[in-house]
Amino acid sequence: MSTRVNRWWLVAGALFLLLLLVLVNFFTFWAARSTTEATHSLSTYRAGDTMPANMAPGFTLNYAVNGEERLAAALETALSPELERQPNVGTANLITDPTQDNPAPFLLVDITTGRTWTPLYARATITAQVYFAWDGDAPWPLQEPVIFETSPAIMADGEFSLVDTSWGIISKPAYTDHLADALAAEIAAALQNDVFTLP
Repeated sequence: MSTRVNRWWLVAGALFLLLLLVLVNFFTFWAARSTTEATHSLSTYRAGDTMPANMAPGFTLNYAVNGEERLAAALETALSPELERQPNVGTANLITDPTQDNPAPFLLVDITTGRTWTPLYARATITAQVYFAWDGDAPWPLQEPVIFETSPAIMADGEFSLVDTSWGIISKPAYTDHLADALAAEIAAALQNDVFTLP
């Protein structure tokens, strides 16, 4: 009798652990506190005293994200509403093939990440290299000087860093979304202040 009861408890415990593993890896839930610090350096290159015609207020911005698949997908989703929240951007379109020739303003984000995640504690350091070109030609050779053949024109490049520490009950998808939301807000605000408006 006791052997049968012990076996039942072992099976119940294994099923509970399996269910917990599925929950924290595939469902989105969050009951945690976070400390998130974001910094960036952004260089903007301009020709002319006005904005390019294709960057008039309400312009369409194409963008693409490269990097770790899960975080890149979350950032793709988070960037669109953050960019469209900026006063000068009308529509932000995700481009699936950034190598395709497109003369619209284009933003490319390359992310690298280091993460430690458990259901009760998570820490991440994310670096995002950002390239913007008013004519869709990003990234350009960074080792060469930026030379404009037309005016007005705007290009920008920079690095964004995000360091986060979170404690509580954290599923892996929720933590990924949290990081993507924070990074998207930082990128969009910096572009609006330094690139999408005249100094």
